[in-house]
Amino acid sequence: METIWASSDIMGIEAQGLFLIASTLILLIIIFFLYKTYRTSMNVEARLSEFSSLTNDTFGRRLRLIEVNADEHKLNKQALGPLGRIIDEYCVLTTNRDGMITFANGKFLSLSGFSFQQLIGKPEAVNHPAADMLPSGAGVMQCERALSGVWNGEVCNRRPDGSVYWMNMFLFPLSYISDEDDGYIYFGTDITEIKAENSELHQAVMDKDQKLNEVESLLLHSEKMASLGTISAGIAHEINNPIAFLASNINRCKEYLTAMSGVIRGLEKRITAEKFDRFLAIEGGDIPERKKLDFMLDDQEILVHETVEGIDRIKKIIRDLKHFSHNQPDKFSSISLADCIDSSLNLARHELKNRITVERQIPEDLPALQGSESQLSQVFMNLFVNTAQAIQGKGKIRIEVSCDDEWFTLNIADDGPGIPDDKIDQIFEPFFTTKPIGQGTGLGLSISHDIIQQHGGSMSVKSQQGEGTTFTIQLPRRQRGEAHAA
Repeated sequence: METIWASSDIMGIEAQGLFLIASTLILLIIIFFLYKTYRTSMNVEARLSEFSSLTNDTFGRRLRLIEVNADEHKLNKQALGPLGRIIDEYCVLTTNRDGMITFANGKFLSLSGFSFQQLIGKPEAVNHPAADMLPSGAGVMQCERALSGVWNGEVCNRRPDGSVYWMNMFLFPLSYISDEDDGYIYFGTDITEIKAENSELHQAVMDKDQKLNEVESLLLHSEKMASLGTISAGIAHEINNPIAFLASNINRCKEYLTAMSGVIRGLEKRITAEKFDRFLAIEGGDIPERKKLDFMLDDQEILVHETVEGIDRIKKIIRDLKHFSHNQPDKFSSISLADCIDSSLNLARHELKNRITVERQIPEDLPALQGSESQLSQVFMNLFVNTAQAIQGKGKIRIEVSCDDEWFTLNIADDGPGIPDDKIDQIFEPFFTTKPIGQGTGLGLSISHDIIQQHGGSMSVKSQQGEGTTFTIQLPRRQRGEAHAA
């Protein structure tokens, strides 16, 4: 019996101990929450006091009270009514009637980079970009926009570091939501990234339009050049006729002059000098004196010879021009690479003039090449003209041709200024040119590269600034199957 009573006493003591422990824990929890509530209240008071020191605007203080209490007490802002939802979802700013800022929520401060001290009580213009930083067509936050009611639009603002950001902004008078307050409220969303993407897209579209315009201009130029080529071929054909009878007539005149020179020289030999001089004096008129006559007889042979050479050169230019302007697809045939080079040099003579020395190292027994003479002439002429234009003053072009069982190898080297390292990898790209704007299409080397590839060959370049440039062309001796030049 005594044992039972002892056991009951022990259980009572344990129950009391558990109760005391539980009570202590509950008391500590209550103290913790009371302390937390106290600290939260102190934080609320401190944050509200800081804001109140910056402005005495009633509506601004009300918005700040909603925001601070929701933040400190972990409340759902949407449960605090329409103003709470606006503060939670948008970047919010309010001003008085004069445009002085009276409130800015945390989202706006985070986006703008300003602090309360930098905004509250300051004019809204503190947030405006400088005129030279303002993008074309951009607007700024101005309460005057809401004088006639609700306003919506995109505005450009400035951060303290000078960078700009964009907002899709709604602005309306506070009288729309409050009968007691006067001023304006802004709320908006950040669209900075969207504007940046749109700007990039707009720039990309502008770049594409510019390239399309360039291509269109080049295509128009190509059409004009194609028409000019056809016209040139026709003109060259028409010029051939008068050149032909000019050549025939000058040859006949050469025969006549040679015969008359023989008669005069024979007469000089058969009579004395005195009789010959009296003969000239008796005839009078336009017959020159003895000394001048001797000069004319000697000079006429030189003049006729130079005239014949000039006519032959004109005929060669016309022949080369007709061949070069031929724009129909050519079937590959056996051609002379040496003749192709000579024809191109003849057409490029106006660029070479007397300042460019051309050195040719071409074997006389060079075999025939399967290809298009007109297309290859275009490649060589392009290279000769480009080289001549690159050389300032006097210079030299060296042409070397070699051949083995499979390949023709052509090296065209110059002693010009060379090509910069950062541009040499781009010279075969369409529309790339190192010439000033308006002086080059950037298609010559690209087209030449394509022509060589159509012939089954390759085209490469080596250059060193200040020491010149070397173009190397390799062409196969034999084409596979039936080929033609496009």
